[in-house]
Amino acid sequence: MGFDLGLIIAFALAGTATLSDVLRIPKKLRSWVAVVLILGLYMVNQWLYSPGFDWKTALLEGLTAGLASVGIHSSAKNTLEQFSVSKTNEKQNQIKSKNNDSQSAV
Repeated sequence: MGFDLGLIIAFALAGTATLSDVLRIPKKLRSWVAVVLILGLYMVNQWLYSPGFDWKTALLEGLTAGLASVGIHSSAKNTLEQFSVSKTNEKQNQIKSKNNDSQSAV
């Protein structure tokens, strides 16, 4: 008598936005929070309600369900975009600080 996988996915996706807001995770990385929630909820569900709990099978099935529900292609694309944007912002801040340092010496 465990929870259905669809219900686990629905709970995890509903809780992702709230948890991401609390932890201040950027929007482009929220899909990974959903994957972790789905994986965790599925493994706990299997551990509690499955008579012959096999953690390897539960891990593989939970990971597959999580990646399928959030979309692995768009998650990878959004992750790359997030890190390239933060890298670009970091370089711009370094250039601004160098310009400010050179102007203050004049």
